[in-house]
Amino acid sequence: MSELVEERVVTAISHDQIAAPGSGTWVLDASHCPRPVCRFAAPLFRSGFQRGFGETFARYGVLLDHMDVAVIRGFIYNQLRVLGAPPEAVNHPPKEIFDQILAGSPPHQERLATADLVWATRRWREDLERWDTLEKPARAARRDALDAVDLASLSDEELLEHLAICRDEVIEGWYVHHRYNGAALLPVGDYVVHALGWTGCSPSDLLMALAGTSPVSSGGGPELAALAAAVRTDPGAQALATAERDPAEIIDALAGWGGAVGAAFAAYERVVRFLAIEGEDSIGMPCTIEEPELMVSRLRAALAAPAVDPAQTAAQAACAAIREAVPPEHRAEFDDLLTEARLLYRMRDERAVHGDRAVGAVTRRALLEVGRRLVQRQLLDAPDHAVDLDYDEAAALLRDGVGPDPAEVARRVFWRLSADYRELPPIFGEVPGPPLPAEWLPPAAARIHVAFGFAIDAVLGDVGPTAAVEDGVVRGMPVGGGVREGIAKVLRGADDLDRIEPGDVLVTTSTGPAFNLVLPMLAGLVTDRGGLLSHAAIVAREFALPAVVGCAIATLSIPDGARVRIDGDAGTVTLL
Repeated sequence: MSELVEERVVTAISHDQIAAPGSGTWVLDASHCPRPVCRFAAPLFRSGFQRGFGETFARYGVLLDHMDVAVIRGFIYNQLRVLGAPPEAVNHPPKEIFDQILAGSPPHQERLATADLVWATRRWREDLERWDTLEKPARAARRDALDAVDLASLSDEELLEHLAICRDEVIEGWYVHHRYNGAALLPVGDYVVHALGWTGCSPSDLLMALAGTSPVSSGGGPELAALAAAVRTDPGAQALATAERDPAEIIDALAGWGGAVGAAFAAYERVVRFLAIEGEDSIGMPCTIEEPELMVSRLRAALAAPAVDPAQTAAQAACAAIREAVPPEHRAEFDDLLTEARLLYRMRDERAVHGDRAVGAVTRRALLEVGRRLVQRQLLDAPDHAVDLDYDEAAALLRDGVGPDPAEVARRVFWRLSADYRELPPIFGEVPGPPLPAEWLPPAAARIHVAFGFAIDAVLGDVGPTAAVEDGVVRGMPVGGGVREGIAKVLRGADDLDRIEPGDVLVTTSTGPAFNLVLPMLAGLVTDRGGLLSHAAIVAREFALPAVVGCAIATLSIPDGARVRIDGDAGTVTLL
């Protein structure tokens, strides 16, 4: 490892050494990927992103064409493309010219007409039904079929053919994920925008009213709840689940348990085995099935959970308080908007879990088999290094032993696991101007424009406008109410979670599913990255936890072990 550390220093990069991926404005997405994605995954993003965003923008009457994606040194950059405009058009034209564009452009006229239909038909409900009855079951069936393949029995050529199928399914998964952006984001954004105007409540308070409606966000869902219920009714199974034994032994025993416990465990295992323990890269990062202790910890947390869900209680209180603040003449409309937002809120994370991450985990499994064979032939240092080969490199190494040597691949692995997003430029090109004024658009299109604008910013706008540190106070976006004090534990990633003790304040760059294990223990959560609809913000609401996200430099400014006060209402973390 010392040689790799030396190489890491030698290859450290400066911003002026990196070229823009193309014309126009490109923004680093450090909220979803604060570390580089693996070499195998890097080429797979663009097609799915473009198709998915393009279809959802057209289907919901948005005056955007698509989102483009570029990968630089493993880091993801995004570019929103305006309908009918070149990439350089990051600022809207004067109103007179904009009116001429709308009047003379059939594509723009079609989008305006579509906007009227979206509200008249509640198009998101049609998408939700399709997702639940067709898309999600089909993706699960495809995932399970690929996962059932006995990889060890395949020849090298058969394994490569299987890997190619998995690769194509990952691309399709990204497409499916983003095809449903409209259904996932529009009702939530529309509810928040209207309620902001009626009440003056903070966005965080308004989103708290949605807590408890997205079980998949907390990493368990109904499968974990059913397993915990079954274990509670079986004294032997409960003793096993809480025993001081090797986690792998507990998992094996539960898998072979008969009756309701065995059936519930099988259903739970089918879901969580495909969850990456950290981040968005389910090909590059280990999945839950590779970490038995995570599965056991999740089950134990569910068994110890209070009978009354604190998130449900907080959500009910938030709903009542917000509704009371709504003027009486708007309460019926408020109730309707809140109902739609709560109905669709789960789509935010379900698209990822069932759309792309699961098949990414299946692809990782195939790559690990490629890696095992290459290790046996002394062409790789470790099986999991295979995720830092692209498909052509993996094929050439497996067929002919020709390709990057083990040291080169090891350097790629070390970069992926150690690089920091701060080493890359946060933006290429001109800084975008303010959003298009909604009053320039017809009412239906304006409503979509504002709602989508809020939602996209809540997902991608991952550093708070007040992010700063001054006089011992770190500022960010408030996403979980309440004030607590505790010891700050500054973690680089999920590998450090064993350092967490009850009452700590977790400080990290961003969170992934593995972090859910420690959330019930925490006094608060602080992240460098993340917006109002980031994973950290969503799970903080699900666990009714004081949280501040998008602080930019929290991990650099808060000393590990310092005592801090986190104010989830004001969006501050104070060193005590």
